[in-house]
Amino acid sequence: MDNGTANSIYVDRITIIEMSFYLSSGILGAIFNLIVLFIAFRHVDTSDKPRQIIVINMTLADLITCIIYISTRPILSRASENMCYPYYVLIFVSQFCSCFNLLWLNVDKFIYIKHPLNYYLIVTRRRVLIVVWSTWIGLTFLGAITYSTMIIVHPCNAVKISDLIYLYIVIMYVVIISGSFIISAIIYCIATNSRRMEPSARSQLFKRLFFVFSSTFWTFITCIPYRLLYLTYFLLNDFLSQDFSPFFYQLTDFFLYFIVVGILMNPLITILTQRLYREKLFYYFKAIENIFPCIRKNNDDDFYDRRTVIYSEPKRLLSLNSAITNSGCEDKMKEIDSGRKRFNSCIDVPVIYEKGAKKYEALRIHHGGFNRNMVANEI
Repeated sequence: MDNGTANSIYVDRITIIEMSFYLSSGILGAIFNLIVLFIAFRHVDTSDKPRQIIVINMTLADLITCIIYISTRPILSRASENMCYPYYVLIFVSQFCSCFNLLWLNVDKFIYIKHPLNYYLIVTRRRVLIVVWSTWIGLTFLGAITYSTMIIVHPCNAVKISDLIYLYIVIMYVVIISGSFIISAIIYCIATNSRRMEPSARSQLFKRLFFVFSSTFWTFITCIPYRLLYLTYFLLNDFLSQDFSPFFYQLTDFFLYFIVVGILMNPLITILTQRLYREKLFYYFKAIENIFPCIRKNNDDDFYDRRTVIYSEPKRLLSLNSAITNSGCEDKMKEIDSGRKRFNSCIDVPVIYEKGAKKYEALRIHHGGFNRNMVANEI
């Protein structure tokens, strides 16, 4: 029942299956988190979206957990005694930092939905940075004090800390994660009961809130069961000396593994639920295919950036062939490859609306390769 911060004393006996589980989860989790951080540092504008600073720090905390805790779990009993103190402090800081950043993310969305007009006046990049840095510094200081009285029994998988100290650690986990879940529930109620929104606006709002809802719900179901079970064991066994059945210990160990799976899935949730990360990951996959033609399914596939043009009108059909024909801008194009053209300037694009009306709008294309045979892309 040890999760890296347990106060019980025992010599760890890890099986080959558990060793493979921890190593694979740690390596995959580190890779996924590094992908998210790479995309964030390359493409995220934190001045325009300060909340992404919270996402970056939450991902960084999960990366530290994957590298420091999950990956090293199989060899923990072989570590030097001098490494035990910084090891447990880092685990404490990284796990709590991930939980706190999830809480700040929910608070951010609550401000966004409660005060939409004043959101960017309340939530600024400077204030978010202050909150994030204060979280890291405060947790580091708290972790250093918490484990200053730690007694090392068997480096580094068997240590002992005060029962009261460990009690407040478990309670902090439960309170922070439950608080995030409660705020998400409040946000959901506000969004669903608002009568001022049009159906399309409400649908767009839920798309923006989906990442927070999914991350909070996933963290809640993966972390809370183990914490509650261990809290039950701690209170009844240590204070009331009540024995438990072997099934209780097996269930607790199962939810400990579930926490590891939860940490592994966190970056995947970020990629799948946020369009920026999803589109950029797809973009880099296409770039790899473009570099290595041997792995491409079809060498004639087009490689282009879908972010070149953004349209505000709904349900419009754009025909590039008719745009080329009607605008008479053949002389403004130059050949790249066979069957591919690059637009260098402004062209007139025919736009078809729902009622069948048709007019031309100026479209400026700065870069991007388009296939001449591409017709009727709905945007």
